[in-house]
Amino acid sequence: MRSLGNDSQGIEEFFDDDGGTLSADHPHVHGFLPGDHPHPRLYHDVTPIWHDGESPEGADDRFGEGYTCGFSTGFERGIVMIMMRPEWAVGWYRALRQYYLASNHTPDDMQSWERCAEQTAAAMPVMETTMVTQTPHPPSIVSQSQALATEDLQ
Repeated sequence: MRSLGNDSQGIEEFFDDDGGTLSADHPHVHGFLPGDHPHPRLYHDVTPIWHDGESPEGADDRFGEGYTCGFSTGFERGIVMIMMRPEWAVGWYRALRQYYLASNHTPDDMQSWERCAEQTAAAMPVMETTMVTQTPHPPSIVSQSQALATEDLQ
């Protein structure tokens, strides 16, 4: 079984059915992860999408221990940043895209971004949680965000 950090805690123990526990060596998540915490889902579902189908364990073998945990944490924090400062996210998206285009990449090279975004949205549909029920997020908010990000593609 794979281990995390110096605790020799297996990755499956880290993300067990009870939510897992974290030691002081894992400061990105504090204390216990409740069963409904989004981090394990991002780890198991999103990380492979953005790594060409490679399992989190495979990516850790290739990039180093704890890489995928950091990736899923970064993805989680990126979601927060996008919602809190959408203009910042759009600006950085455009700068990143411009960099790739200036570095001998074609627009077709970046089609994987669209594919990964679609697969992520399909794997983890956005739900608005209320005290009573869960309902799909209004498409207008998703459309507005998408329009901002793709404005420079047209």
